[in-house]
Amino acid sequence: MNEKPGFLFALPINRRRMLQRLGAGAAIAAPVWSHSATPYPTGPVTLVVPFSAGGQFDSIGRAVALAMAADLGKPMIVENTGGAGGTIAGGKVARAKPDGQTLLLYGGNLATAGDIYKTLDYDPLNDFQAISRLSLAPHVIMASPASGITSFKQLRDKLNSGAKLSYGSPGVGTSMHLTFELVKQQMGLDVLHVPYKGGANVMTDLIAGNIDLGIIAIGPALSFIKNKKVVPLGLTSKARSKVAPEIPSLSELGVTDLDTGSWAGLSAPKATPAHIVERLNQSAHRALQSADLKRMFEEQGFVATPTTPAQMKQFSVQEAKAFSAVIRNLKL
Repeated sequence: MNEKPGFLFALPINRRRMLQRLGAGAAIAAPVWSHSATPYPTGPVTLVVPFSAGGQFDSIGRAVALAMAADLGKPMIVENTGGAGGTIAGGKVARAKPDGQTLLLYGGNLATAGDIYKTLDYDPLNDFQAISRLSLAPHVIMASPASGITSFKQLRDKLNSGAKLSYGSPGVGTSMHLTFELVKQQMGLDVLHVPYKGGANVMTDLIAGNIDLGIIAIGPALSFIKNKKVVPLGLTSKARSKVAPEIPSLSELGVTDLDTGSWAGLSAPKATPAHIVERLNQSAHRALQSADLKRMFEEQGFVATPTTPAQMKQFSVQEAKAFSAVIRNLKL
Protein backbone atom coordinates (compact mmCIF):
# COMPACT_ATOMS: atom_id res chain seq x y z
CA MET A 1 0.00 0.00 0.00
CA ASN A 2 1.19 3.50 -0.73
CA GLU A 3 0.55 4.64 2.82
CA LYS A 4 2.65 7.07 4.74
CA PRO A 5 6.12 5.52 5.04
CA GLY A 6 6.41 3.11 7.90
CA PHE A 7 2.68 3.10 8.77
CA LEU A 8 2.54 -0.58 9.71
CA PHE A 9 5.77 -0.43 11.65
CA ALA A 10 4.47 2.51 13.67
CA LEU A 11 1.65 0.36 14.99
CA PRO A 12 1.77 -1.87 18.09
CA ILE A 13 3.07 -5.27 17.01
CA ASN A 14 -0.19 -7.12 17.78
CA ARG A 15 -2.24 -4.71 15.65
CA ARG A 16 0.38 -4.76 12.90
CA ARG A 17 0.21 -8.55 12.73
CA MET A 18 -3.59 -8.46 12.74
CA LEU A 19 -3.66 -6.08 9.78
CA GLN A 20 -1.12 -8.20 7.92
CA ARG A 21 -3.27 -11.31 8.52
CA LEU A 22 -6.33 -9.46 7.24
CA GLY A 23 -4.59 -8.74 3.95
CA ALA A 24 -3.25 -12.27 3.62
CA GLY A 25 -6.62 -13.85 4.41
CA ALA A 26 -8.43 -11.78 1.82
CA ALA A 27 -5.78 -12.60 -0.77
CA ILE A 28 -6.34 -16.31 -0.28
CA ALA A 29 -10.11 -15.90 -0.56
CA ALA A 30 -10.05 -13.59 -3.59
CA PRO A 31 -11.79 -15.11 -6.62
CA VAL A 32 -10.95 -14.49 -10.23
CA TRP A 33 -13.15 -11.65 -11.51
CA SER A 34 -14.19 -11.18 -15.08
CA HIS A 35 -16.65 -8.77 -16.64
CA SER A 36 -17.43 -7.67 -20.14
CA ALA A 37 -17.01 -4.01 -19.14
CA THR A 38 -13.70 -2.24 -18.65
CA PRO A 39 -11.62 -4.13 -16.05
CA TYR A 40 -11.72 -2.69 -12.56
CA PRO A 41 -9.74 -1.47 -10.75
CA THR A 42 -7.16 -0.07 -13.15
CA GLY A 43 -4.82 1.19 -10.43
CA PRO A 44 -4.60 2.10 -6.74
CA VAL A 45 -7.93 2.91 -5.07
CA THR A 46 -8.08 5.81 -2.62
CA LEU A 47 -10.33 5.45 0.43
CA VAL A 48 -11.01 8.88 1.91
CA VAL A 49 -11.62 8.73 5.68
CA PRO A 50 -13.37 11.89 6.96
CA PHE A 51 -11.56 11.98 10.30
CA SER A 52 -7.97 12.10 11.52
CA ALA A 53 -5.83 8.99 11.96
CA GLY A 54 -5.97 6.98 15.17
CA GLY A 55 -9.68 6.93 15.98
CA GLN A 56 -12.17 4.08 15.67
CA PHE A 57 -13.48 5.27 12.29
CA ASP A 58 -9.93 5.34 10.96
CA SER A 59 -9.22 1.85 12.35
CA ILE A 60 -12.25 0.46 10.52
CA GLY A 61 -11.21 2.14 7.28
CA ARG A 62 -7.66 0.83 7.41
CA ALA A 63 -8.64 -2.74 8.28
CA VAL A 64 -11.30 -2.92 5.57
CA ALA A 65 -9.01 -1.23 3.03
CA LEU A 66 -6.25 -3.75 3.61
CA ALA A 67 -8.57 -6.73 3.20
CA MET A 68 -10.26 -5.25 0.12
CA ALA A 69 -6.93 -4.37 -1.48
CA ALA A 70 -5.90 -8.01 -1.40
CA ASP A 71 -9.25 -8.99 -2.90
CA LEU A 72 -9.17 -6.31 -5.62
CA GLY A 73 -5.56 -6.99 -6.53
CA LYS A 74 -4.63 -3.29 -6.27
CA PRO A 75 -3.46 -1.14 -3.35
CA MET A 76 -6.13 0.75 -1.42
CA ILE A 77 -4.64 3.94 -0.05
CA VAL A 78 -6.23 5.44 3.07
CA GLU A 79 -6.36 9.22 2.97
CA ASN A 80 -7.43 11.03 6.15
CA THR A 81 -9.28 14.27 5.37
CA GLY A 82 -10.80 15.68 8.54
CA GLY A 83 -12.69 18.85 9.28
CA ALA A 84 -16.25 20.26 9.37
CA GLY A 85 -17.84 17.08 10.64
CA GLY A 86 -16.61 15.03 7.70
CA THR A 87 -18.11 17.31 5.05
CA ILE A 88 -14.75 18.35 3.59
CA ALA A 89 -13.95 14.72 2.80
CA GLY A 90 -17.48 14.24 1.49
CA GLY A 91 -17.13 17.13 -0.93
CA LYS A 92 -13.82 15.79 -2.20
CA VAL A 93 -15.32 12.42 -3.09
CA ALA A 94 -18.58 13.86 -4.41
CA ARG A 95 -16.53 15.86 -6.95
CA ALA A 96 -14.18 12.97 -7.84
CA LYS A 97 -14.38 11.12 -11.16
CA PRO A 98 -17.01 8.35 -10.89
CA ASP A 99 -14.66 5.55 -11.88
CA GLY A 100 -14.42 3.69 -8.58
CA GLN A 101 -10.86 4.82 -7.94
CA THR A 102 -11.89 7.26 -5.18
CA LEU A 103 -14.16 6.00 -2.39
CA LEU A 104 -15.52 7.44 0.85
CA LEU A 105 -15.86 5.91 4.30
CA TYR A 106 -19.40 7.15 4.86
CA GLY A 107 -21.14 7.43 8.23
CA GLY A 108 -23.99 8.99 10.15
CA ASN A 109 -22.15 12.32 10.30
CA LEU A 110 -22.72 12.69 6.55
CA ALA A 111 -26.27 11.34 6.57
CA THR A 112 -27.30 14.26 8.82
CA ALA A 113 -24.92 16.87 7.35
CA GLY A 114 -27.51 18.27 4.96
CA ASP A 115 -29.64 19.45 7.89
CA ILE A 116 -26.69 20.90 9.81
CA TYR A 117 -24.54 22.50 7.09
CA LYS A 118 -26.79 24.64 4.89
CA THR A 119 -23.97 26.02 2.71
CA LEU A 120 -22.68 22.71 1.30
CA ASP A 121 -22.19 22.67 -2.45
CA TYR A 122 -23.22 19.02 -2.68
CA ASP A 123 -26.02 16.79 -1.38
CA PRO A 124 -24.66 14.48 1.38
CA LEU A 125 -27.45 11.98 0.78
CA ASN A 126 -27.91 11.99 -2.99
CA ASP A 127 -24.51 12.85 -4.50
CA PHE A 128 -23.02 9.47 -3.56
CA GLN A 129 -23.51 5.92 -4.75
CA ALA A 130 -23.94 3.65 -1.75
CA ILE A 131 -21.90 0.42 -1.90
CA SER A 132 -22.35 -1.38 1.41
CA ARG A 133 -22.68 -0.68 5.07
CA LEU A 134 -19.67 -2.04 6.96
CA SER A 135 -20.19 -1.79 10.70
CA LEU A 136 -22.43 -0.58 13.49
CA ALA A 137 -21.74 -0.03 17.20
CA PRO A 138 -24.30 1.32 19.64
CA HIS A 139 -23.67 4.30 21.86
CA VAL A 140 -23.82 3.78 25.61
CA ILE A 141 -25.41 6.19 28.08
CA MET A 142 -23.56 6.21 31.40
CA ALA A 143 -23.82 7.86 34.80
CA SER A 144 -21.06 9.11 37.04
CA PRO A 145 -20.74 7.06 40.26
CA ALA A 146 -20.87 10.37 42.11
CA SER A 147 -24.40 10.98 40.81
CA GLY A 148 -25.84 7.96 42.61
CA ILE A 149 -27.77 7.04 39.46
CA THR A 150 -27.77 3.36 38.53
CA SER A 151 -30.88 3.16 36.31
CA PHE A 152 -33.17 5.31 34.18
CA LYS A 153 -35.81 5.00 36.91
CA GLN A 154 -33.45 6.65 39.37
CA LEU A 155 -32.61 9.26 36.74
CA ARG A 156 -36.31 10.10 36.34
CA ASP A 157 -36.82 10.16 40.12
CA LYS A 158 -33.98 12.66 40.55
CA LEU A 159 -35.34 14.90 37.81
CA ASN A 160 -38.86 14.70 39.24
CA SER A 161 -37.51 15.75 42.63
CA GLY A 162 -36.13 18.92 41.06
CA ALA A 163 -32.49 17.91 40.54
CA LYS A 164 -30.56 19.76 37.80
CA LEU A 165 -28.50 17.25 35.82
CA SER A 166 -26.09 17.48 32.91
CA TYR A 167 -24.78 15.14 30.22
CA GLY A 168 -21.66 15.27 28.08
CA SER A 169 -21.23 14.30 24.43
CA PRO A 170 -18.22 14.39 22.05
CA GLY A 171 -19.58 17.58 20.48
CA VAL A 172 -22.52 19.53 19.07
CA GLY A 173 -24.13 17.76 16.12
CA THR A 174 -22.36 14.44 16.67
CA SER A 175 -24.43 11.28 16.48
CA MET A 176 -24.04 10.91 20.26
CA HIS A 177 -25.44 14.42 20.87
CA LEU A 178 -28.37 13.91 18.50
CA THR A 179 -29.12 10.45 19.92
CA PHE A 180 -29.23 11.67 23.51
CA GLU A 181 -31.53 14.53 22.49
CA LEU A 182 -33.82 11.98 20.83
CA VAL A 183 -33.80 9.92 24.03
CA LYS A 184 -34.59 13.06 26.04
CA GLN A 185 -37.63 13.70 23.86
CA GLN A 186 -38.95 10.15 24.06
CA MET A 187 -38.34 9.75 27.80
CA GLY A 188 -39.26 13.30 28.83
CA LEU A 189 -35.86 14.08 30.37
CA ASP A 190 -34.77 17.65 31.13
CA VAL A 191 -30.97 17.36 31.12
CA LEU A 192 -28.45 20.07 30.18
CA HIS A 193 -26.05 19.28 27.32
CA VAL A 194 -22.33 19.93 27.86
CA PRO A 195 -20.39 19.56 24.57
CA TYR A 196 -16.79 18.33 24.57
CA LYS A 197 -14.15 17.98 21.86
CA GLY A 198 -14.10 14.19 21.98
CA GLY A 199 -15.18 11.08 23.84
CA ALA A 200 -12.01 10.94 25.97
CA ASN A 201 -12.83 14.35 27.48
CA VAL A 202 -16.37 13.19 28.23
CA MET A 203 -15.06 10.17 30.12
CA THR A 204 -12.55 12.21 32.12
CA ASP A 205 -15.21 14.59 33.46
CA LEU A 206 -17.77 11.81 33.93
CA ILE A 207 -15.40 9.80 36.09
CA ALA A 208 -14.48 12.94 38.06
CA GLY A 209 -18.16 13.71 38.68
CA ASN A 210 -18.06 17.06 36.84
CA ILE A 211 -21.03 15.90 34.74
CA ASP A 212 -23.78 13.51 35.78
CA LEU A 213 -24.25 11.58 32.54
CA GLY A 214 -22.34 10.89 29.34
CA ILE A 215 -22.75 9.24 25.97
CA ILE A 216 -20.03 7.84 23.71
CA ALA A 217 -19.52 4.76 21.50
CA ILE A 218 -19.47 1.47 23.38
CA GLY A 219 -15.91 0.50 22.35
CA PRO A 220 -13.95 3.28 24.07
CA ALA A 221 -16.20 3.02 27.13
CA LEU A 222 -15.77 -0.71 27.75
CA SER A 223 -12.68 -0.62 29.97
CA PHE A 224 -14.18 2.12 32.17
CA ILE A 225 -17.42 0.15 32.50
CA LYS A 226 -15.63 -3.08 33.41
CA ASN A 227 -13.46 -1.26 35.95
CA LYS A 228 -16.61 0.34 37.46
CA LYS A 229 -15.35 3.85 36.81
CA VAL A 230 -18.76 4.68 35.29
CA VAL A 231 -22.26 3.18 35.56
CA PRO A 232 -23.82 2.01 32.27
CA LEU A 233 -27.54 2.75 31.95
CA GLY A 234 -28.44 1.64 28.44
CA LEU A 235 -27.40 1.05 24.84
CA THR A 236 -28.89 2.95 21.90
CA SER A 237 -29.81 -0.24 20.06
CA LYS A 238 -32.70 -2.67 19.84
CA ALA A 239 -30.52 -5.58 20.94
CA ARG A 240 -27.90 -6.00 23.63
CA SER A 241 -24.21 -6.05 22.71
CA LYS A 242 -22.12 -9.23 22.79
CA VAL A 243 -19.25 -7.32 24.38
CA ALA A 244 -21.45 -6.04 27.24
CA PRO A 245 -24.53 -8.29 27.50
CA GLU A 246 -25.34 -7.01 30.98
CA ILE A 247 -26.28 -3.54 29.66
CA PRO A 248 -29.96 -3.25 28.65
CA SER A 249 -30.92 -1.77 25.30
CA LEU A 250 -33.07 1.35 25.34
CA SER A 251 -35.75 -0.55 23.44
CA GLU A 252 -36.14 -2.71 26.56
CA LEU A 253 -36.59 0.47 28.58
CA GLY A 254 -39.40 1.88 26.48
CA VAL A 255 -37.58 3.93 23.83
CA THR A 256 -39.22 2.60 20.66
CA ASP A 257 -37.78 2.45 17.15
CA LEU A 258 -34.28 3.44 18.29
CA ASP A 259 -31.46 1.42 16.75
CA THR A 260 -28.57 3.75 16.15
CA GLY A 261 -24.95 4.33 16.98
CA SER A 262 -21.60 4.81 15.27
CA TRP A 263 -21.80 3.24 11.84
CA ALA A 264 -19.61 3.15 8.77
CA GLY A 265 -20.27 2.34 5.15
CA LEU A 266 -18.60 2.51 1.78
CA SER A 267 -19.68 5.01 -0.88
CA ALA A 268 -18.51 6.18 -4.31
CA PRO A 269 -19.29 9.30 -6.37
CA LYS A 270 -22.72 9.40 -7.95
CA ALA A 271 -22.90 7.84 -11.45
CA THR A 272 -20.24 5.22 -10.70
CA PRO A 273 -20.93 2.36 -13.18
CA ALA A 274 -23.09 -0.49 -11.91
CA HIS A 275 -20.48 -3.20 -12.55
CA ILE A 276 -17.94 -1.31 -10.41
CA VAL A 277 -20.47 -0.88 -7.60
CA GLU A 278 -21.22 -4.60 -7.77
CA ARG A 279 -17.52 -5.46 -7.70
CA LEU A 280 -16.89 -3.24 -4.68
CA ASN A 281 -19.96 -4.55 -2.86
CA GLN A 282 -18.79 -8.14 -3.27
CA SER A 283 -15.25 -7.22 -2.23
CA ALA A 284 -16.51 -5.44 0.91
CA HIS A 285 -18.65 -8.46 1.83
CA ARG A 286 -15.67 -10.81 1.48
CA ALA A 287 -13.51 -8.48 3.59
CA LEU A 288 -16.12 -8.50 6.36
CA GLN A 289 -16.12 -12.32 6.39
CA SER A 290 -12.51 -12.35 7.58
CA ALA A 291 -12.25 -13.95 11.03
CA ASP A 292 -9.54 -11.49 12.08
CA LEU A 293 -11.58 -8.48 11.01
CA LYS A 294 -14.65 -9.81 12.82
CA ARG A 295 -12.53 -10.30 15.94
CA MET A 296 -11.22 -6.75 15.71
CA PHE A 297 -14.75 -5.41 15.34
CA GLU A 298 -16.06 -7.37 18.30
CA GLU A 299 -13.20 -6.24 20.54
CA GLN A 300 -14.21 -2.64 19.87
CA GLY A 301 -17.94 -3.28 20.14
CA PHE A 302 -18.57 -3.13 16.39
CA VAL A 303 -20.62 -5.64 14.44
CA ALA A 304 -20.07 -6.34 10.73
CA THR A 305 -23.23 -5.28 8.87
CA PRO A 306 -22.81 -5.91 5.11
CA THR A 307 -25.75 -4.77 2.98
CA THR A 308 -26.77 -4.25 -0.61
CA PRO A 309 -26.26 -0.74 -2.03
CA ALA A 310 -30.02 -0.14 -1.82
CA GLN A 311 -30.14 -1.19 1.83
CA MET A 312 -27.29 1.14 2.75
CA LYS A 313 -28.99 4.06 0.98
CA GLN A 314 -32.27 3.30 2.75
CA PHE A 315 -30.49 3.17 6.11
CA SER A 316 -28.82 6.56 5.44
CA VAL A 317 -32.16 8.15 4.53
CA GLN A 318 -33.78 6.73 7.67
CA GLU A 319 -30.97 8.12 9.83
CA ALA A 320 -31.39 11.57 8.28
CA LYS A 321 -35.16 11.43 8.78
CA ALA A 322 -34.88 10.25 12.39
CA PHE A 323 -32.65 13.16 13.39
CA SER A 324 -33.96 15.98 11.17
CA ALA A 325 -36.59 17.10 13.71
CA VAL A 326 -34.02 17.02 16.52
CA ILE A 327 -31.63 19.16 14.48
CA ARG A 328 -34.38 21.69 13.70
CA ASN A 329 -35.48 21.85 17.35
CA LEU A 330 -31.91 22.46 18.48
CA LYS A 331 -31.43 25.07 15.72
CA LEU A 332 -28.11 23.49 14.73
